[in-house]
Amino acid sequence: MSADGWERKRTVRLTTRGRKSGQPRTVTIWFVPAGPRGIFVQHVSRQPAQWYSNLRRDPSVQLDFGSGAVDARARPIEEPDRVSDVLQMVRRKYWSAWLVQILGVGATPVAAEIAFD
Repeated sequence: MSADGWERKRTVRLTTRGRKSGQPRTVTIWFVPAGPRGIFVQHVSRQPAQWYSNLRRDPSVQLDFGSGAVDARARPIEEPDRVSDVLQMVRRKYWSAWLVQILGVGATPVAAEIAFD
C-alpha cells in the first residue's frame, strides 16, 4: 500500500507484535511528522503503553494512515529532553493533548520515532 498524503492525517493505526503472544496489536494514535518519511508518537498515561513495550521488543511495525499498511521501523526515544520535545510538538498539533497530558501527571511519558518507506 501507500502512505501518500499522510501529512494531512490526524491519526495513524500503529501495529506492533505482542511481546508474549507475537500476535499483531493495533492502536490508533496521534502523531506528528518527523521529516519526509517519519513520525513521532507518544503516550502519557498512568497506564503503561503496551504498544511502546511491544516496539521496544520488536521495532518492526506497520503504519496505516488510511490507505493500507506500510512497513516501518520504530526507535524508542530514551532521552528525557527529546521525549519532552515530542510532547510539546503533539500539544501544538492537538489542543486536547494538553488535557490528556495533564491527566497523566505522575506518569512517565514515552515517545518513539518511526521511519517508513
